[in-house]
Amino acid sequence: MATVKGFKGIRYNPEKIEDFGNVLAPPYDVINSKEQDDLYNKDPHNVIRLILSKGDDDTKYEEAAKTFRGWIEEDILTNDNEPSIYPYYQEFEEGGKKLTRKGFLAAVKIEDFSTKKILPHERTFPKHKRDRLKLNTACKANMSPVFSVYSDPEIVIEKLLDEKLTGEPIFDITNEDGVRNQMWKISDPETISFIANHLEDKSFLIADGHHRYETALEYRNIQREANGSTSDDNPYEYVMMFLSNAEDEGLIINPTHRAVKSLEMDLETFLNKLSEEFNIVEMPFDEGVKNIGYKEFTILTKNPENVYRVSPKNDSTEGLAVTILHTKVFGEIIDEDFLFTKFLEEAVQLVQEGDYEVAFILPELRASDIFDVVLTGDRMPQKTTYFYPKILSGLVFNPLA
Repeated sequence: MATVKGFKGIRYNPEKIEDFGNVLAPPYDVINSKEQDDLYNKDPHNVIRLILSKGDDDTKYEEAAKTFRGWIEEDILTNDNEPSIYPYYQEFEEGGKKLTRKGFLAAVKIEDFSTKKILPHERTFPKHKRDRLKLNTACKANMSPVFSVYSDPEIVIEKLLDEKLTGEPIFDITNEDGVRNQMWKISDPETISFIANHLEDKSFLIADGHHRYETALEYRNIQREANGSTSDDNPYEYVMMFLSNAEDEGLIINPTHRAVKSLEMDLETFLNKLSEEFNIVEMPFDEGVKNIGYKEFTILTKNPENVYRVSPKNDSTEGLAVTILHTKVFGEIIDEDFLFTKFLEEAVQLVQEGDYEVAFILPELRASDIFDVVLTGDRMPQKTTYFYPKILSGLVFNPLA
């Protein structure tokens, strides 16, 4: 179903970069203003100057494009001469266990969502799509990959990549958070063809980068109209993706919790309203934040002893916990005025030490749960999932012209 191929990537030149740890960066959408300044100061060739250049108006996109072209001319960035895929492995620790998430970067043919070859699972914000569209248009390149997963219980591609990765990686760096990042390049046509053929009957679930994919879709449509061509030979028909197996032990999906500043009513009234459709059980903190069912959520309050497990009274209630929360609680009982947080510890701190009144703790997710939802044509609320670890920016760029 999906079309995968190699691409002639633009990437940092190892002969010019002494320490890749100084030029790579987290994804643009998790970088705050202080971190942006720190990355600017870290190295004059840090990718932050491309993916999140400074400025208050659209001149920042032209500045990023100028920098991008300049680095290519200076050979800071080099263009591979042959279509390639780029295996990217991340070693990390989760729950006291060492894991490796394996995958590779490739060019994937852009598909309308109606074909169900590419499956979204979260809603998007128009503002973020406009921002990335302006950047891609100015630079004429995909600056960061879309992260997608496919299902392959036989882990065929991972086994093949392990066999092929016998040489030194392009880079091997460990982040401050302890994640080891390694990337290689494979240009062997037979290997790329085998992988493409193996994936041609798969659908890809967008794990992270919905805005980037929808941006690529819009950019493709604009270029089709401008050029009068829908030929598969056009680079704008493809988007750069990092592809990983849903059955990979290293594919970790954490939930994104919600912290609410004000219930606009006292806690007792809120719980009474909630009890009309939900079963509510008070329980100790340690028990309340663990083993949460896929349709359940836990409420943390200012009092550490008041922790509530919430589950639908009606067994036929459809959707995962995050969808139930947004359809049955936010908007109906309380306004959607909340903060997203990926970490339980932060949620606890926001409520018990900060000025947030309650936090909603959501259950862990499995890729199969998300596949089940999106295959029905449904989407989850924004910021539902957090795939850990994040893919670094600056690994490789995909030229669109």
